[in-house]
Amino acid sequence: MTTICFPEPVSDDPATTGLEDALFLATISEDSLEAAPARMELRDALATVASGLDARFVAAGTALARAYEIVEALIGALESVTNAFERDAAEAAVDNMRGTADRLMRLPVIQSSRRKALISIEQASAALSGQIDQVNRTLSFLRICGLNIKVAAAGSGDFSGFADMMFAKIDLGEEEMASISREIGWLAEAVPGMFEVEDQLAAECALVVPQVPCKLADDALALQDHQVDLAERAVQISDVARRIRSQVGTALGALQVGDITRQRLEHVADGLLDLDTFLEAPSDLTPDVLEIIAGHATALLAAQAADTLDIFRNEARLLTSSLRGIGPNAAALLELRVSENADEPDGEGVFLQMLETSVAEVASVTERLREADARSNRLSNVASTTARNLAKRLATVHRITSDVQQMAWNTDLRCYRMGTEGRGLAVVAAEIRGFAATLATIASAIAQSFDGLTAAAATIGGTEEDEPVDAGQALKESLDCIRDGGQRMRRGLSELDHGASAVAEILQETTDRIDCEAEVGDPLLEIADRLAVLGQECADVPEEAVAALGDLLGTIAARYTMAREREVHRAFMPNASEDAAPTVDMFDDDDDDFDDGLF
Repeated sequence: MTTICFPEPVSDDPATTGLEDALFLATISEDSLEAAPARMELRDALATVASGLDARFVAAGTALARAYEIVEALIGALESVTNAFERDAAEAAVDNMRGTADRLMRLPVIQSSRRKALISIEQASAALSGQIDQVNRTLSFLRICGLNIKVAAAGSGDFSGFADMMFAKIDLGEEEMASISREIGWLAEAVPGMFEVEDQLAAECALVVPQVPCKLADDALALQDHQVDLAERAVQISDVARRIRSQVGTALGALQVGDITRQRLEHVADGLLDLDTFLEAPSDLTPDVLEIIAGHATALLAAQAADTLDIFRNEARLLTSSLRGIGPNAAALLELRVSENADEPDGEGVFLQMLETSVAEVASVTERLREADARSNRLSNVASTTARNLAKRLATVHRITSDVQQMAWNTDLRCYRMGTEGRGLAVVAAEIRGFAATLATIASAIAQSFDGLTAAAATIGGTEEDEPVDAGQALKESLDCIRDGGQRMRRGLSELDHGASAVAEILQETTDRIDCEAEVGDPLLEIADRLAVLGQECADVPEEAVAALGDLLGTIAARYTMAREREVHRAFMPNASEDAAPTVDMFDDDDDDFDDGLF
């Protein structure tokens, strides 16, 4: 029954007063006997709710911690994937493929230029062979002229020595021409084989160009787009995972409402025990004062229970709503996943298989290309060496021509000094001058042939862009890089389905655990209502009850660990009479070690 504060008996009649006091004491005793079992029952109910609440929220916290670990591991894996596709090696792979495709696309033009250069080399070699033969014939005629000088000089020592000097220079010239002839012959023999190589290369080009290099260029572009797409999806998944991690972390912090609620309920139950202990202890207080203290303390505990219920409901609903809000993000992880099914059109396996097929198609061409380029390089080196040697030999031809001209002038001078006796030698000198002129003409033609040979050799050598490319190796390196990135991506996403599903299940399980309105809220509401019925706050506590009530409330307050409990408690602190000293606030807010931001 609800108790009411009666400061003193209503009647002034002594006889009546004694009877009323006896009846009043009987009422108080009866009420106390009825209230004590009720308080004990409520204590047990509070303990049951608190223990069940603790079990729910501890399990929910453990589950959320597991979800946090899963998401954290997923973020780490996805970040490694993102970094893998941002490396310079991936760009180098695309550049290798594009460079190889461009080299193959230009191959017919390069091959055509080489063939024209070979024709020029063949023509220059043939011209040089004929021109060297002319030089050799001229030198043979000059040797005859030397013999004629000896005969015409009739043993003259001066002319005999002069003729011997001519023979020495002619011998040197013939040796030089023989060396040039050998080099030109070697070059002429190499040209037909090179024509065969170029014909083979031209046939291979006709089979694969432009379709293979175009396909390779398309693959390079597709690879670049694929790489960008994978990187973007990895970033998107990482962003979603980070949002989930943040939300789960926030939810983990908010789960403390369960522990806070449990503590407050335990404090209410302990307060009920403190009240019963107080009432059972011997006391000089009158029954009405005890009744006032019991009602007031019970009202305080009822207020604590009601306040705990209100805050728990609000925070639990917010937490439930927050957890349900994570669900769409968990679903987004599955939507953003990259397919690992090789049978799907956009599957990683199919893409790599197509790329490998392109490499296989290019491999046959690049093998022949390497062989043809190697032989072309050898010819280019020979042609370049021959051109350098011919430059030296051409200087020798010019020197021989100059020597022959000098012979002619020396012969003329000697014949002039001999007068009529030198007329026969003059004829020989005229022939020598004619051969010198012939040599000069031949040397000029040789110089032109040399220029053509040099230009052709430069064409065969090509530019730096035309250097032979080991396309098979370049594409293998590209493929290895992309395959490595794909493997990183697959490893990073291999557990995405399981991880996302596990997170979704954990969130659903956690939400069901903390969405416990019927299991916790309803029983707690009934307990708070019953406490409110048992309690009665006394706005003006009698002076004789202040000290005892203050001690009892102090015992109850000593267990508080939250600021909100103290705030509720202050409203129930007893007020002293006007003559009494003011009650000191028993709380020191600086010692609220367990204060929580939610309360």
